[in-house]
Amino acid sequence: MGRKTIGDEAKKKHSMLFPRTMFKCILCGRCCEDTERGRRIVLTVSDALEILDATGISLSEFAEENNSEAYPYVIRLVNGRCFFLQPDRKCRIYPVRPLVCRFYPFMVQRIGKTYVFQADPSCHGLGKGTYLNEEYFEKLVEQAEERLNRFTGRFEAHRS
Repeated sequence: MGRKTIGDEAKKKHSMLFPRTMFKCILCGRCCEDTERGRRIVLTVSDALEILDATGISLSEFAEENNSEAYPYVIRLVNGRCFFLQPDRKCRIYPVRPLVCRFYPFMVQRIGKTYVFQADPSCHGLGKGTYLNEEYFEKLVEQAEERLNRFTGRFEAHRS
């Protein structure tokens, strides 16, 4: 039986529940398409600014307003696909992809002080690769907190 040390407790920053699952992205691009469930690629303010800075494309060209404080924009679809999905099914903005894309195939909900993760069963990469550990999900939570809490005064200047 393993013994916990003070260092172990310091590493664990968040209370989380996550599925014991294997996952490896198979680069099929299905997560970048509209589905029968109406998948939308929502953007935080940080997401929108990073994409704008990386591409030089105006916000109004690649996104539409969304009625959500945390995710005020949604990426436009072109023929049912993400604006940034290339014909070879690769992401044109992968290094600055939105938070929801970084999370996929997982969705997270905060219940009290606990982050609860669920996997999208329609993802063909689930069950492939290696088992994901607590550190993987901890990094996702840290990214989410950083992007959702980040504020920048530059944003208003880029809205058009």
